Amino acid sequence: MASNISMQMKQKQYEGHVVDYFSVSRGYFIVVSDDHNFQTILRGTLQKHLAISEDVMTVVSNPDHILKTIRDTSLRRKSILIFIERTLQGKDMGFLVRQLKNAFDFVKIIILTGEADRQKLVLLHEIGADNFITKPISINTLIEKIAFTIKPQGKLGQLIDLAKSMVTRGAYDQALKAGRKILEIKPNSAAGFLVMGDAFKGLGKHEKAREAYESASDNAQLYLEPLKKLAELHKEMGNTEEQLKYLEKLDRLSPLNVERKVDIGTIHVEMGNEEEAQKLFDSAVNQATREAMSYIGEISERIGNVYSQHDPERAEQYYRRALDAKGDMLEKSDIATFNSLGIALRKQGKWFEAAQEYEKALRISPDDEHLYYNLAMASAEGKQFRGAAEHLESALGINQGFPRRDKTIAFNMGLVFMRAGNKEKARELVSIALELDPDFTKAREALNQLG
Repeated sequence: MASNISMQMKQKQYEGHVVDYFSVSRGYFIVVSDDHNFQTILRGTLQKHLAISEDVMTVVSNPDHILKTIRDTSLRRKSILIFIERTLQGKDMGFLVRQLKNAFDFVKIIILTGEADRQKLVLLHEIGADNFITKPISINTLIEKIAFTIKPQGKLGQLIDLAKSMVTRGAYDQALKAGRKILEIKPNSAAGFLVMGDAFKGLGKHEKAREAYESASDNAQLYLEPLKKLAELHKEMGNTEEQLKYLEKLDRLSPLNVERKVDIGTIHVEMGNEEEAQKLFDSAVNQATREAMSYIGEISERIGNVYSQHDPERAEQYYRRALDAKGDMLEKSDIATFNSLGIALRKQGKWFEAAQEYEKALRISPDDEHLYYNLAMASAEGKQFRGAAEHLESALGINQGFPRRDKTIAFNMGLVFMRAGNKEKARELVSIALELDPDFTKAREALNQLG
């Protein structure tokens, strides 16, 4: 009971932060997305759940228009939070995140994504993403994510921002004093040590800057910024081996940064380590190739979706291209493509080929009840009812409540069990379909037939 009250209080606090963002900080949302479901949830959260009546949100579906939208919005709004799809129109948006942070360092960015590789998220964070939202998302979690991204600056946060602005203006002595004040308020603050490192570097005190950056890194081991600062500092000081050490540490933490691999390889060439340099250059080229092939795969999938309703044979060709482009890089986010390919094959009567694709997908995501259901439906189309029933048992083993998601799912499962000779299970599932829709005529007929 007490924990529930505590959770409710926290949720109210998060809601208050979001409301204050608009009313006090004059904030604004820009959504770079073509996902209408997310747009609807976000708009509904603002207007209905938080009762924000003014227009505080713009949707941009074309990335080419985002820079102008931000410039125009910044003339009338103090704070801007941007939601950006990780991929939009088949294109990775990492380049846009980097561009936005370079052009508008005051904006906050939340990346919208399905399941994504952790290394991809680390790279996005490194180049400027402030937070991530994995879709689909509930209203409460959405509010919490927004609140953490735009959380109001306390005295410490304001002091950190002030100290950073002093460094930018070249007021290094003042920045040092502010840095010491930060560490008085919060000992071992990575941000405080980072500011002091920047100030010492500006004053030409490289050794003290190094000590401050190392302290920042020691107190926030997954914080990439101190390592970048150390690499840059040692480059300025001509300490190539130390520069290399920190670049390699960054590469271990964020291994998808192609440009850094080239930088590391360049240092190895200068040091005469040709073999090591070659490995890094090959790795950089391979990574760039993977990114390019991933883009080709996303474009092919979009074209497959265009043909999916009208020409399943052409859809099949493009879905296969999409999967082939990924090669050995297939991951859970590709399951939707397997499902689309399976549907295109089944529309052509190729149930066995569809079943083969679902089985490939299950090797990537073995705990996906939807895949087992689709595999069962493909098998049933080939009149392999016993095998289909076994696949449905696997789906139920993963999620017993799966049939209750949709009356048609429950009914189809019931038909498969009926044709496999398991009347008891068939009766149970057809009954679920009728619970979900008492006017479901076909389910009523099937139940009468089962007796």
